[in-house]
Parts: sequence; C-alpha cells; structure tokens
Amino acid sequence: MYQDEDYNPIDPNDIDNEITKEQIIEQSKRLDRGYSSVYRMVQREDGEFKNKKIDIYTSGDGGSRIRNAETGEYYSYLVGSNDEYIFFKVGLSTGECRSANGSNTLFYSSPHHYMSHLHATVSDETIFEWEKNHNARLAEMRLEKKSRY
Repeated sequence: MYQDEDYNPIDPNDIDNEITKEQIIEQSKRLDRGYSSVYRMVQREDGEFKNKKIDIYTSGDGGSRIRNAETGEYYSYLVGSNDEYIFFKVGLSTGECRSANGSNTLFYSSPHHYMSHLHATVSDETIFEWEKNHNARLAEMRLEKKSRY
C-alpha cells in the first residue's frame, strides 16, 4: 500500500542530488552564446598576485544588440551603427575569448569601466579621444531626437 510519508524523491542526505545556486548560475552562463571567461593576474590586498577568473559577455555581429561586457545586459543600440561611439569598444584578440557566438568584441560604458573590469590600463590619450567621440555622438543623438519632435 502507498503512503505519502514513505515517498521521498530526493534524499536530503544524498549530496549528489544537491545542486547549488552557483552551479545553476554556471550552467546558465554556459548556455549563453556570448559568455566566456578570461584570467588575469590581479594583485591582492596583501601584495601577492593571484590568477583571477573574469566573466565576460561579447556582442554579436553587425545588427545585433550591443551588450555590456561585464554584466551581459543588452542595450537597444546596435553593433555596426554610430551608436558604438557611445561605448568603449574593445576587441579581445588574445585568443582566450571562446564565446560560442564567435565574437571577441566587448563594449563598456567607459574606458574606466573596462580598466576596472579587466584590470587593464588605457592611456590618457586614448581616454581623451574616446571622450571626444562619445560626447560628439551624444550631441548628435540629442539633435536627432529634437528633429523628430
């Protein structure tokens, strides 16, 4: 005879059946075609350097939506359009980016965002040029918006 109290589909003592939140997150990242990870040597507070895994999200080919390289958030702006000038664009051509979409293009909100995320350095000249292009594109967008109304 069947009794509810005897039915136990998952034994709480069986460690193999337990899936942690971290494992679920890692599995979902692997299903994301734009996801990849890279490793960087990062200095710890004690002065020692440690190899650190950094998650990255690539944007696809022309016409696809631009994606935040750190968070994976999609924006309404398109790859291959003038809207790229709003972002700091990086091509990670070291061969370590292995996203399933085949892209190695990363978009950041600013050079500082890129430097913070990938523990990299960018010259002051590059930052200045990006700010100039970024501000010019924002001004163009404001004019386009005004002309529509």
